[in-house]
Amino acid sequence: MLEYDVVVVGAGPSGCMAAKYVSKAGASTLIVEKSAELGEPIQCAGLISKRALEESELKDVKPFINNEIKGAIVRSHSYELRIEVPSPEKSAFAIRRNVFDKALAKAAQEEGADIILGGKLKNIIKGCGGEKQTLLVDTVDGKEELKATVVIGADGVRSSVAKLAAMTVTRNYLNCVQVEGEYDADEAFAEIFVGRTIAPGFFAWTIPLVAEKVARIGLCTDKRCSPHSSPMPFLKRFLAEHPEIKGTHSGFMGGAIPIPASAGLQRRMQGQSTVKINDGNGIMLVGDVAAQVKPITGGGIFYGLKCGKIAGAIAAEACLKNDMGVLREYETKWRAEIGAEIAFGLKVHKLRCILNDGDFDTICRVLSQEDMLQRITKHGDMDYQALAFREFVKNPVLFKLTARNIIKYLYAKRRLDI
Repeated sequence: MLEYDVVVVGAGPSGCMAAKYVSKAGASTLIVEKSAELGEPIQCAGLISKRALEESELKDVKPFINNEIKGAIVRSHSYELRIEVPSPEKSAFAIRRNVFDKALAKAAQEEGADIILGGKLKNIIKGCGGEKQTLLVDTVDGKEELKATVVIGADGVRSSVAKLAAMTVTRNYLNCVQVEGEYDADEAFAEIFVGRTIAPGFFAWTIPLVAEKVARIGLCTDKRCSPHSSPMPFLKRFLAEHPEIKGTHSGFMGGAIPIPASAGLQRRMQGQSTVKINDGNGIMLVGDVAAQVKPITGGGIFYGLKCGKIAGAIAAEACLKNDMGVLREYETKWRAEIGAEIAFGLKVHKLRCILNDGDFDTICRVLSQEDMLQRITKHGDMDYQALAFREFVKNPVLFKLTARNIIKYLYAKRRLDI
C-alpha cells in the first residue's frame, strides 16, 4: 500500500501545479491520472495569455507554442471589430495542450512528485480515529490502495473526487465542440463570432495554427438559453455558412466548461465549498471541478495554475502541521485572488444570454469607434476582464442598451440561476 501526505487526482495544469507546490513545501505527493497518456484526450481550445505562460513557471515554452496570436476580430451579423495586440505583454498564444500538460507534469516530478497513469479512482474511504483516508484505484496492473491525509480533486468537470465526497460547486455548464480544418485567413488573428443564432449563451471561434490555412474551429452554447441541448446543430450550420471554412475537418473535440454558481463566500453556507474536512483528513477541489474559470471567455488555465499553487502550498502546510483547519485558508485565498473577476464575469454572461443579434450588432458598432478602440487597447486583458467591460458600459449607447434589458436581466437571474 502506497502512503502519501497528499494525493492529487488529475494531471491537468491545476493538478500538476498543486502537486509541484506540495512537493516544494516538503510534503510527499502522488498524482493519479486516469488517462494512459498525459494530456489526452485534448478538451481545450488551447489559447492562453503570456501571463499564463509565466504562471506555468516553464522555462522552455517553444515545444508547445503553436502560434503567436496578433489580435482578434469580433464579428456580429452586420459588423466587424478588429483588435490588435497593443504590446508583447498582452500577447496570446495557441498552444499544443497535450505537450503543455506533459511539461507541467515533468516539472512536478522534478520537484519530487510521483505519478500513476491509467489510474481510475473508484472510492474514497474515510479514515477513522485520525487514520489517513484510503483511495481505491484501478490501474493497468490491477487494484491499488493508496493512503493520503489530503486528497486534491483536479479531475475536471466530471470529477470522481467531487462525486465521491458529495461536493457540488455548480450544476451549470457550457457544452462545447471543436474541430480542426482548413481556414482561409491571411493573418494570425483569432476570430470571435457573436450572436444568439450563432452560439446562444456564448460565441464561436477560430484560432489559426502555424500550419498554413489551418485553424481550430468551435463554439459553446448554454443550454439554459438555447433551443437545442447539444451545440452540434450550431457547429454544423457555422461550418456550412462560412466560406472561409473549407475542406474536411479532423480532430473533433467535445467537452464542457463549468459556469460558477457564484464567487461569493455565501456559497459556503449552501454546501458549495471547495474544501471538506473529515476526522483529521481533508479534500480540496481545484481547477474546472471548482469552477475556477472565466465566465466571459471560458478560459481556465490561468486560474487553474494560480489556484493550484494555492491549493498545493496550503495542503502541504496542513499535513506538515498536522492541522486540517489550515485547509480553510484555501477557500479564502483563491476567492480573494479571482472571486471578484468571476462575480463580474457572471453578470456579463447573464447579460449575454438575453441579448439578441441586434444588440450584438450595436455593441460591435459602438466598440469599433476610435475612442472605444483606444479604451480596449488600454484596458483590455485576457485574464482580468472586468476593468475593460466596466469601461465599455460608460459609453451612453451601451449604457442605454444595458438599461433597456434590465427587466430581462433580472428575470434571467432567477431563470438561469447564476
